[in-house]
Formats: sequence, structure tokens, C-alpha cells
Amino acid sequence: MPAYDPPDSLLDSWFADLEKWDRESIDGATVSVRTVHYGDHQDQVADVWQPVGNATGRVVVSIHGGFFAEEYKREIHTPLSRALACRGFTVWNVEYRRAAPGHGGFRETTDDIRRAVTFAAASESSRVALVGHSAGGYLAEWASALEPVDLVVTLAAVTDLEDSARSGDDDGAVSTWLRASPDHSPEIYKASRLRRKWPTGARHVMLHGTHDQTVPATQSRRYAAAALTAGEDVTLTVLAETGHYAFIDPRQPAFQCVVHALAP
Repeated sequence: MPAYDPPDSLLDSWFADLEKWDRESIDGATVSVRTVHYGDHQDQVADVWQPVGNATGRVVVSIHGGFFAEEYKREIHTPLSRALACRGFTVWNVEYRRAAPGHGGFRETTDDIRRAVTFAAASESSRVALVGHSAGGYLAEWASALEPVDLVVTLAAVTDLEDSARSGDDDGAVSTWLRASPDHSPEIYKASRLRRKWPTGARHVMLHGTHDQTVPATQSRRYAAAALTAGEDVTLTVLAETGHYAFIDPRQPAFQCVVHALAP
């Protein structure tokens, strides 16, 4: 199966196919799932996936992408969450407030991620690893300085909001989420820079694909280089012939890199 990205016109079909495969692969004796609320808002929920029996892996907080848009929900990480739980991890697949017509902007979304991470860590009596894809990778890096976090694994992460907004790769989603363009409110973009979170004290594993048509691998390369210079513990792996979505598809070889990165 190719690891390249589907064309935009077929992306919905790609997600539907992944959902169908995941649904048909369900093994009820292997994992369990329950939904918990970490706040009062309807979007402040998480699906908690657990192995049946003793968990052997880390506690993982999964943060989905979608450029902060309301239409993308945590269900796109259901296959990833189930697959990790089948491998012994306890996975909190979190939802959060997203941009218009939803209820989230920068403050609401980042507050939700902070609350979800601390709630998961307290519930599991454990430090946690964060796994974030695309815009979820930005949120994972944003939360990497929180005390319960000891590992951050980013998958094709957005690490430069201004670059995404100016390039147009986001189709205007970042400006919608931040409620301003870089030219109109440069101070907002300056405040959103992830390097303001350094030092974090966490270990960072960054994964990106050479054929990513949504978030260019140059974002991860620049971010990793700057983080290393600042003294952060960062490793970056760029996978050849791999697109944006392969990391969240358990059928793809790229997903095994995610599993390897989370290994204790």
C-alpha cells in the first residue's frame, strides 16, 4: 500500500476506508474503551482505550490534527488509539474546542489540552507521553513543558503557524483559529511560537515524511535544529516516500515508527 497522500478530492474516501478497516478489525477481547469528561464543555472529552488485562506500555495522550477546524474530530485517531492499545498502551484520545464555527480559539484550545493532559496523568497516576499529528503535533509541543509529560512524539507536525498561514498550505485555517492574519496581528503569531516553551524537560521524537503535501518536512527540520541548539532533547526522522497521513494508519510501515518511538 503506498504511503503517499491521497488527493484532496479523495481524502474523505481515504478516511472512510481507514474507518471501515478499523471497524472490521475490532477484537473485543483485546481492548476496552470508555469515554470520560475532563471538563464541562461538550468537547472536553476523551476516549480511553485500554488493553484487557495488564497494560505493558506507557500512558499516551493522543491529540488529533485537522488544522484546528471543527470538522475534524478525535474519531480520526480511533484506529491509531485502538492499535496502540492492542500493543499494551493506555491511550487517552482527547477532543478539544476547535475553531469557528466551533467554540475554540488559541486560548480555549490550549487550555483544553493542558487540562486534558493533567487530568489523564492524575487519573492514571502516571507521567504521560503525548502523540500529536499535524496541528495536534503543534498542541503536543505546546504542552511538552507540562510537569506530567516526559515524552512527545510528533507526526508530520505543524511547528510554525506563521509559515503555514503565509504559505497557504492551511487554506486559511490558522488565521481562522488565531482570529487574525500574520500581517494584521503579528504579535499573536509571535506569542504562539513554540520555542517560547523551551526548556521543556521532555524528550522529543519527531517523525515526518518527505512527500508530505500538507505540512512540508522543512518545518520539522527547522524546528528540530533550533530546539537542539537551545538544548532540547530532540531526534528527527524523515521517512522517504511517506506522506502526511501514513503515521495515523496502522496498516502503514510509518505507524511502526510511532510504536517504536513510544517503546519504554
